Parts: sequence; C-alpha cells; structure tokens
Amino acid sequence: MNFGIERPWIFLSLPLVFAALVFTLKRYKLLEKTLTERNAVQKGSTQFGRLKRCFYARTYCRLASVLFAVAAAAGISWGLNVVPVQRSGRSVSMVFDISYSMETPDAPGGMTRLKAAADYAEKLIEKLDGTKISVVLAKGDGVIALPLTEDMQAVVTLLENLSPQLMTAAGTSLGSGIKAAVTSFPAQSSDANFVWLFTDGDETDGTLSSALFECAEYGIPVTIIGFGSERESEILAGDGKTRVRTALRSASLEKTLEAAKRKISGGKHSDELPSMEYIDASEMSSAWKLLDSLSLENRNAVVSYEVQRVERSSLFILLSVLLFVASVIAGEFDVKFSRLKAASVVALCFMLTGCSERFNDGLLILKGKIAWNGKNYQQAVADFLTAAENASERKDDLVYNHAVCNLATTYLMQDENSAAMARFSMISDSAPDNVKFSVYYNSGIIEHRNGNYKKASDYFRKALEIDSTSTDAKINLELSLKEDVSQPAENVQNMVPVSENSREQTLENELYSIIKENEQRQWKNQQQNSESSSADY
Repeated sequence: MNFGIERPWIFLSLPLVFAALVFTLKRYKLLEKTLTERNAVQKGSTQFGRLKRCFYARTYCRLASVLFAVAAAAGISWGLNVVPVQRSGRSVSMVFDISYSMETPDAPGGMTRLKAAADYAEKLIEKLDGTKISVVLAKGDGVIALPLTEDMQAVVTLLENLSPQLMTAAGTSLGSGIKAAVTSFPAQSSDANFVWLFTDGDETDGTLSSALFECAEYGIPVTIIGFGSERESEILAGDGKTRVRTALRSASLEKTLEAAKRKISGGKHSDELPSMEYIDASEMSSAWKLLDSLSLENRNAVVSYEVQRVERSSLFILLSVLLFVASVIAGEFDVKFSRLKAASVVALCFMLTGCSERFNDGLLILKGKIAWNGKNYQQAVADFLTAAENASERKDDLVYNHAVCNLATTYLMQDENSAAMARFSMISDSAPDNVKFSVYYNSGIIEHRNGNYKKASDYFRKALEIDSTSTDAKINLELSLKEDVSQPAENVQNMVPVSENSREQTLENELYSIIKENEQRQWKNQQQNSESSSADY
C-alpha cells in the first residue's frame, strides 16, 4: 500500500487530546449531578435524555475532528502518483559489481567479467561527451569511488584498475550500490539522472528490489547490464579456500525488475514510469540501447517522471471540518427540525466535497510556492508542471498562466535561463497584470545576466508600465541603461586607432625617424665636445 507518515512526531500531541476528553467528561458528570440535585432537570426525563445525547454527540464529533486535524498535520500518505518533472543535462552513475564472481573468465575472448565490464564502460564513455559520470563500487556496502565529474580520463583510469581487492568487505550488495549511486546525484540538480549497473547478478543480500523502488521515487531510470555466461563455473571465494559455483543470473535479475515494476506501477501506464530494464552485454546493439536511453541527441529539457506517495492531508482536513460542523449541529439537535438540519448537513457535504479542478490546481500552485520558498525547487517544478498540464487540458488560461509563470521563475532560480525564457514566451497577452509584470521583470533579469542591456532595459520599462511603484524595477532599469551606455564607451577606449591613409602614415613614420636620428646625433656631438674640453682643461 506504500503507507508513510512525513511528521510522526505530531502524534505526541494525542495524550493531550485524550486528557482534554477525560476532563470534559468529568465536568459533564459534575454538571449532570448539580442539575439533578437542584431539580433543574429530572433524571430519566425527555429533556434529560436530549441533553445527554446532544452532549455526547457534540463531544465525540469534536474529538474525531481534532484527530483528523492531527492526522492532516502529520502528513499521512498512501498510494502512488506519477509526477512529471522537467530536466536538462545528463548525469550517469556507473555501478560496478567487483565481487570475486566477476573474476570468472567466461566473458567473450576469455576475459573476466569485470574486465569485460570495464572495457564496455570505457567504450560508452567515448560517446558521453558533456555528460557527468560517477563511479560506485558494489561490494559490501556501496561506496562512491568517484563523485560526479566531467573528467573522463579520471573515470577511465579508475576503470582500468577495477579489482575485488579494492574493497575488503565480503559479499555482493547490488542494492547498496544503487542506493549509493542515488546519493551521488545532487539533491536539487536539474540534470536527468541515470543508473547503470554492471553485474553478473550474483547478489547475496537481496536489497536490489528496495533500491529499485527508491530510484523510481526519485525518477531515476535503472539499467542492469549483465556480463558472463549462463553456464555455471567454479571459482574460489574471497577466502582463497572455498569453491563456489557462479553464472550470469539473468533470469533472476529480470524477475526482480518485473516485480519492482508491478509494485511501482499501481495501474499507471508504463510510459509514465522511470524505465527499468535488463540488457545482456553480449547482445547486438546493447550499447546503442544504453546511449539511446539518454536521448543524447536532444540536449534541451526533457520531461521525466517521479513516483511519489499521495499525501492525504486535504482529505483529513475536509473530514475534520465536516465533523466540526456536525458537532455544532448535533449540539443544537431538536427532533422538530431534524430533517431540515439533516438536509443542511448533506448540502454542506456536497458543497465542500465538490471542489472544482481549478481549486485543486490552485492548491497545487500553492504547494509549489511553499516548496519554492523552502528552496525545494525539484518539488516546486513538479507541482507547477502538473498544474500547467491540467489547466492546458481544460483550456483554463488563468491557472495556466500562473502555473507557467511560477515554473519559469523556478527555472530562473536554477540558472536554467533558456528554459525560463521559453516558458515566459508561452504566457499569453491576456494574462493578469501581476503575471505580465513578473514575466517582463524576470525576462529583464535574464537579459541583464546575458549582457543584453538594451533588451533588459526594454523589459524593465515594460514592467514599470504595468506597476510604476516597483522600486526594484526602477533600480534595475537605471543600472541597465548605465551599462548600455558604458559598454560602447569601453569598446572605443580599447580600440587601437588606425590611419585611413597608409601612405601618409608611412611618411610620418619616416619623418619621425629622421628627426629622432638628428636629435641623437646632436646629443652625441655635445657629449663629445664636453668630454674633450674637460680633458683639455
């Protein structure tokens, strides 16, 4: 069911809630005793029974209302949802199984499985220009041997020295290796992340399935590349004494992948889920499949999907409000008006549960803004993108313009200037003034960063036409105008003057040389005269 609680410490307040309930019940008993002793109401009468029913109905409705409010604050979630996330750039974490089973020499050409995996990865690296790569060793607990880097020579050097002796830990933990690969990616990176696992499938701790689910939560595709032969071979274990049998466990790997897909999918279409597949390294075009999964030909932003638990806070808040309203009505319960009040409760339920799609998207945008303020830009992008897609499907321009504007601003905070400008250009002219102001102002920021001060000043001027009271827009406009004026002046200062008539310039140079030569000759003559007169004296 994928049940989770984001803030379990909220439930520490429950003892206070039940203490308040006990206090309320005791006070009621005391009040009941006082009323009967003073003959204000007779025990067993109709009025007494009505008061008792009203009290208990109101008390327990309010108790349930408070409990649902606590559940909403705790962030209870269950079920899975696929959330689109737009990314640009590529990062690949290569996870290598360096257990002793990978030393079996049953790869093509008599190579060991580990040597074949290293050579295979080295050939792939030649095609990964501009892609960040990290290397993880899956033996014992996964270890990040090389953090994300674009230094391909460092990666190749490490691949050439892969060996089981690099780590003394026993056993093979493919799941720990994949989890370490996930941690090698920055939390708020805008790159599309990929995990490639090079292994023979001889796992010893069974953590692969949970690691695959964790990757799906982060929207990270996983590809397992198998090395070795299906025919079993006998090798020595790490202790140098025990003989064990090993082979490429492709069937086991494929079974694990299928089980993980079924757990994650939850009825969702497979195209909307992060890919999980197994590739036999000995197959034709296996390397092409790997490179094709990166979409290297498309360097623009691409949409990937994350699998997230569905938070049920809105449901608990709704139930809390309904029960509180019910407690108010129950406290005033009267048989004469019971039908009218029952109809009122039903009408209120329909009114509160019939929230429009626009309202839901508005909540998504609000949630995205909260994530944005918390600098959780990845979550903010997911919320804004979902709201924009929903609004686009039902042609709701108002919500669409707000969602796209917030999405573009989030890209701007991640220094994805081109993606931000592309989103700003998608906002229609009919957008509200506050949205258009944000578009012009932030577009001016982008152009100023790019050194296009003329365009930046134009955007800030348009922003001021909408809101002339914006001090920031005025300051930025003045700065852009000054930069625009000073830029050509600096260029003129740095230019080297060149004469238009080269013949005149040559004559001037010759004349200058003659004058300089005469002056030097005259100075030497004066020096010689002074020296001879000194000697004569």
